[in-house]
Amino acid sequence: MAFSSVLSFIAFLFVIGSMTSLPAQALVFNNLTISSSIIGGTLSCTNTSITTNGVFSPISNARIELRCRNGSKSALLSATTSSLLGTYSIVLNMTHALAFDPSSCFLQVSIPSLTCFLSLPNATLRISLVALDVVQSFFGNVLFLVGGSVSL
Repeated sequence: MAFSSVLSFIAFLFVIGSMTSLPAQALVFNNLTISSSIIGGTLSCTNTSITTNGVFSPISNARIELRCRNGSKSALLSATTSSLLGTYSIVLNMTHALAFDPSSCFLQVSIPSLTCFLSLPNATLRISLVALDVVQSFFGNVLFLVGGSVSL
């Protein structure tokens, strides 16, 4: 039930974002002109105790920032907060095209305190982006990305 409302919301954002895209600015990925990009996933941690081994707990209320390197600094491109189930999504249209390059962008996740019993410096993770696929839609080519490797 909640998952379908999240998908409906993502579809709504995608449609609105596509309508406001600027055709003069274009991201090209695998020789395809991209009209929109969607980054999504789930944040979770595993409980490694003997009694609950293999159980994953969602990380809710974590701030997820999409940052792109600009020389030695990183610029904030977009941000969101993970849901109660740990899911997140960021939808980009081509107004972001000048700054968005999947090879130089990453997710910076601020983990709320007392989550997963993690002891992290500044409670911040850096997650690379991985392209899953490009899908053709009525509004153009959509690039789907997920989080990849995690570093501190």
